[in-house]
Amino acid sequence: MSDRQQHAVLADRHEAEKVFHDQKFGDHDHTPRHYDANPTAPVFDRMLTMAGRDLTGKRVLEYGCGEGWITADLAERGARVWAFDISPVAVQQARDFCAKRGVGERCTIEVMAGEKLTYPDESFDIVTGFAILHHLELTAALKELRRVLAPGGRAYFAEPLGSNPLINAYRRMTPQYRTADEKPIDLTEFTQLASEFSGIEHHDQLLLASGAMALCYVPGLRGTAAPTQRFLMRVDDVLLKAAPWAGRWAWYSILVMKK
Repeated sequence: MSDRQQHAVLADRHEAEKVFHDQKFGDHDHTPRHYDANPTAPVFDRMLTMAGRDLTGKRVLEYGCGEGWITADLAERGARVWAFDISPVAVQQARDFCAKRGVGERCTIEVMAGEKLTYPDESFDIVTGFAILHHLELTAALKELRRVLAPGGRAYFAEPLGSNPLINAYRRMTPQYRTADEKPIDLTEFTQLASEFSGIEHHDQLLLASGAMALCYVPGLRGTAAPTQRFLMRVDDVLLKAAPWAGRWAWYSILVMKK
């Protein structure tokens, strides 16, 4: 494929992602029922704990800021935050949200694609994102990520995995919740694509705990989903420590890359 063709394919992909996410952030009913239990929030908490509770003086870049709740959290931890999203609707919501939280002056939020960052080289001490890399063309995105990360800097991403056949079956049955180009992470492929980083780790999450979300579909049991998930996450921690190979059937993984 020629450079011109690759550019056209990527432009079409960006337009489709923009349209989908403009609709998603403009219509808050455009999510499956189990997201009422905030199933990925504990993974987010673990990811940011790894990044650091005190980010005072750190230059932080957030990929795919969405409505801005992570952006504001990072700023409240003391960081100077730059953030972007492909959706203009999301960017405006994020700006408004950060202003309401009183941290708008520490946040620069722009419309941008993860494969074509406009930031200078080696700009950020920390880069983070939640469920965003699997929407990107990874070869280009990881090259840009490494470019803007300062020497010794770290990147933290929480991403869905593509190796659980049951979860993949659910994805095939509910295409309305996904874009055509998104692809859950294959850890073997990802490790190869990210080989130019000096270190790569993955911390798999939501093995048995992902099953708790089925309670959201049982009348009268929705309220038990979140506490059941938290309990099962503790069980998962024990299981995955004893048998890390079982992580291939987890729903999410926290990816840590060091430059």
